[in-house]
Amino acid sequence: MWKGAAALGLLALTAWSAPAQASFSATYDQDRRVDFRGVVISVEWVNPVAFVLVAVTDLTGTVTNWAVEVGNPLDLERNGWTRSAVRIGEIVTVEGHPSRAERRQVFATSIASGAGRPLFVTPKTKQVSTVRPPAPRGPDGHVSLGPPPGKKGYWGLANTNGLVENTGARIAMNTDGLLANLGDIDRVAPFLPWARAVYEHRQLSRLLDDPLARCLPPGGPRQFQTPHGFQFVDQPELGRILVLLGGGDRNWRVIHTDGRSQGQPAEVVLTYYGNSVGRWEKDTLVVDSVGFNEKFWLANGGLPHTEALHLVERFSRPDLNTLKYDVTVDDPRTYTRPWTGGWTIEWVPDREIQEYFCEESVESALAR
Repeated sequence: MWKGAAALGLLALTAWSAPAQASFSATYDQDRRVDFRGVVISVEWVNPVAFVLVAVTDLTGTVTNWAVEVGNPLDLERNGWTRSAVRIGEIVTVEGHPSRAERRQVFATSIASGAGRPLFVTPKTKQVSTVRPPAPRGPDGHVSLGPPPGKKGYWGLANTNGLVENTGARIAMNTDGLLANLGDIDRVAPFLPWARAVYEHRQLSRLLDDPLARCLPPGGPRQFQTPHGFQFVDQPELGRILVLLGGGDRNWRVIHTDGRSQGQPAEVVLTYYGNSVGRWEKDTLVVDSVGFNEKFWLANGGLPHTEALHLVERFSRPDLNTLKYDVTVDDPRTYTRPWTGGWTIEWVPDREIQEYFCEESVESALAR
């Protein structure tokens, strides 16, 4: 490692998974680290992933280019980091995790400036407020799942990285939903043998075949596990609630609240979000959904399902800042019995969901 790094300004970055590409675990090797020094020759501040291209000269005088991933521009800018923080022509030292593939690509854990200028400021840990104002209510008296009147905001990330059966036992996994111990597979859900084998394969391959990496919609509970949040738009005059997603391709989902009955799975067109019919049980929105296709993963970590999937979701808001999500999964072709899991989600106040689209990044052009 280059010894002068301690005297330089540091860019501290958290390891995260770019939702529009393969998972972080599939792309980078967290058990290995590399470091190098070079000259910045390009800054690609584009959706969905920002890269810094660094030209590195070795002891023989040979110059090679390294593509350095630094994160998603929306997240970076939210923490006060801008594309001008790293300048073309500047000498930098990079530390990070290398690509698993045979290419000169790295996910930066730090970038240091040779001029001693801090490149970025590490965001302070957000302090969760202990003040819990009551949940807002709509004209009909029901709890509102959106912002209070005259305010703005949306729901952020779930407080867990995967969907597991509610048994009271905590199962360790990383941000992509990869289990820390494969021996915990049978504690995740009551799999049928074929489904367990599929789930294990996806885990062992580090989620390499994740449909979300190909910009397909995140159906089922996974729609609430994507970065950049989501929001509810209640349209009682139209008898529906819209769920607008900030990640992926900014998909939307319709929950019918006009009193209709749920149809039979064979009667509906199979989609990513299914045919959803909702009703209020006091302050809880209960949503019954059938008619799912098999083109998505049920949750982070590679949970499988079939067209027989039937979901019953329960959304409740005990206070302004908390959304409680519980889902019962009933798929007799995949699991030995129905099972229930869930999580809580924190409110992001005073902000709008920013524009984010799943698309090809500059990765393929830089990492050659």
